Amino acid sequence: MDEYGKIRIEGYIGRLIENCIGNGVMATDYQPFIKAFQEKLDSEGLFCGEFWGKWFTSAALAYEYNPRPEYLKKLEDAVEGLLAAQEEDGRISASKEDFTPWDIWGRKYALLGLLAYYDLTRSGRVLEAAKRMADQLISKTTGDGGRRISDTGLEALRGLSSCSVLQPFVLLYERTEKERYLSYAENLVASWSLPSAYSPEGLRLLEQAVPGCIPAEIAAPKGYEIMSCYAGVLDLYRVTGKKQYLDAVTAYMEAVVEREIMITGSGSSGELWCEGRLRQTQVLESPMETCVTATYMMLCRKLLEVTHDVKWAERLEVSLFNALAGAMKPDGSWWAYFSPLQGRRVLSQVQIEEMNTSCCVANGPRALLEVPKWSVTSLPDGIAVNLYQEGRYRTEFNGLPFVFRQETDYPSGSTVRLYLEQVPGEEMTLSLRIPAWAEHTEVRIGSEMFYPAAGTYCEMRGRWRKYTEIQIDFHTELRIVTAPGSTNEKALMWGSLVLAMDRRDVEEAPKSLWLMNDAMKPIHDKQMDLDYYPVQSIAQESARPIAERVENKDALVAFRVRFLRRPIHFFHHETEELLFRDYASCGNDFTEESAIRTWFSVPMYCNEIFPKDSEHVIRGTVEEDSSLDKKDKL
Repeated sequence: MDEYGKIRIEGYIGRLIENCIGNGVMATDYQPFIKAFQEKLDSEGLFCGEFWGKWFTSAALAYEYNPRPEYLKKLEDAVEGLLAAQEEDGRISASKEDFTPWDIWGRKYALLGLLAYYDLTRSGRVLEAAKRMADQLISKTTGDGGRRISDTGLEALRGLSSCSVLQPFVLLYERTEKERYLSYAENLVASWSLPSAYSPEGLRLLEQAVPGCIPAEIAAPKGYEIMSCYAGVLDLYRVTGKKQYLDAVTAYMEAVVEREIMITGSGSSGELWCEGRLRQTQVLESPMETCVTATYMMLCRKLLEVTHDVKWAERLEVSLFNALAGAMKPDGSWWAYFSPLQGRRVLSQVQIEEMNTSCCVANGPRALLEVPKWSVTSLPDGIAVNLYQEGRYRTEFNGLPFVFRQETDYPSGSTVRLYLEQVPGEEMTLSLRIPAWAEHTEVRIGSEMFYPAAGTYCEMRGRWRKYTEIQIDFHTELRIVTAPGSTNEKALMWGSLVLAMDRRDVEEAPKSLWLMNDAMKPIHDKQMDLDYYPVQSIAQESARPIAERVENKDALVAFRVRFLRRPIHFFHHETEELLFRDYASCGNDFTEESAIRTWFSVPMYCNEIFPKDSEHVIRGTVEEDSSLDKKDKL
């Protein structure tokens, strides 16, 4: 596969991945992350300890995707630096004392990093270090003198950050088959049902995660940390098969989608769940934290792998092309902390000067570099193609290679061609994901035509032949989307791409414009010899806008969308066009001059299309702090 691993993604996402690796992950100075453990920088309550593991897991994914020797050298050096900070009893912590606010959280990420290195290299020495680290933590959090994990961490988060250490313990059990790690993990989950220092009634993460639950009302509504706990629960289901674990995670994530996830595939305001799906048309404070985006995508990926339900792949695609792509600086060197649907995009500040990074700058790459892992997934009777991007993909069925190439300009285009280069030689099912919006999809294999339903896998079983060509035509159409709970707020989507306006493209003026749809027809009044557009009832509105696709070198897709100016009943009706382009390309120079607008009212008052002076609302800062602009100049 050239110099790459099993999968090489090209096209739009491939370019994002290459920039993220070359200018971001592998250009990062990771020595400060090691220093955090060597000098115990979290002793006064900081969270420096998270950065080594976050960066390292991204770097491990980067090496797995593109296994260059110089990348492996960085991984080896980083591991040696961390292991040099391991204490005699096995403890690895960025804090002198146990149980400072972010102590266990940092240990979790360090343990995840060590396990990622073990998965790549099978180093028994590193696995032994991970075991010693875990055993030391067990000794301090069990028994008569131990302090329960749920009694540690931040009170405001009710201990959720510490409780997320569940995940690496499950992964450690998988790699060692040592029952003590599984027992510890299950006991940790059981402790959530008991009163704790920060939760008199217990966290009750399983009991409250039922169909129809409200995520903002469960434990602390900190999206990133609580989803990190549920990720561990889902891993626990994988190794135990206990259905209550899967049921809880599924119910919780369905509720997150129903009540929190916004049009671009992320959620949160001020890093908290806030019933955001119903509030997304407003200018929210510090919206859609990148850590939330990354963790939501991680859970969707895990649910896809466990359930093989196509809806989780659908949600991954929306998040990837919109929330995640829009959060990364185009050259991959930095990330946004928060991403607005309306207002100015702002790059993340440096949270801790000595670390020269932030939680979201460290976390965004983890989500992007996991894309190859869910682009093609294994099914019991075959494989599923979940992502359509130019590239070469290699997977296995029953231990035999299955290799194919994609040629496509999706998502800007509608056609995908798959060329089978190597097949297993036995019968298998090839499942092609059909997006929920693609209601007129056609799949052609030679002279055979298939017309799969939208929002499903097109499942084709047979003994596949080398050189077979499969063509998929999605027949993408521009469509109008109505905001949940607000009939008068609209947005535009092209397939899975959310569209938005950019201040650089759209001039504000004191007038109101009505979005036109293809059900709006002019009426000619003979008596007055004029044409006018009658007012539509909501029931008469169509979901198809009137628009012309245009070329735009700075965007994946761009459209000139027609609006109606109707100053008074029948007179002076005029049409004009406004430019919309894909959300990720809007505002991506992160300046006030490129403020964006996704949702808009009908009619839209055009003198206030773009919120003014929104920077500090988006950042979540109370007053101006010039130090926050440091990374805006990168």
